[in-house]
Amino acid sequence: MPKPTKTDLTKYRKLLEEQLAILKGDVGSMRDEALRASEQDSSVDHLADQGTDNYDQSFMLSLIENEEETIQLIEEALDRVDGNGEWPFGACSMCLEKAEAGEMKKADVWIPKERLQYITWARYCVQHQAEVERRESA
Repeated sequence: MPKPTKTDLTKYRKLLEEQLAILKGDVGSMRDEALRASEQDSSVDHLADQGTDNYDQSFMLSLIENEEETIQLIEEALDRVDGNGEWPFGACSMCLEKAEAGEMKKADVWIPKERLQYITWARYCVQHQAEVERRESA
């Protein structure tokens, strides 16, 4: 895969900024909803209703946490687009380490454009993403 061009970087920046705005809006709405739920009268007449309310709030907080992690990944990707990240935008950080160690060609470190179009904030190629997920689930 080739290195992203300036035109590609402009396109990816726009996508990242759009995704960031959407997620920040979603997180804000979810926070408001979770706060509203916690401020409601806790003297629920039925324990099942209280359990449902607690589950809903816990679920909402879990969603917020996941969205905040994605927001952080998007902000890091924007830094890489600007040339301020730990590695260039569009490069798989693990492939880059291997290339720097002489284990693979530097031309092979770039994440395919199809993947970046779908997951613009991707840090890894598909192979290394699968490895990371296997490690995290073990």
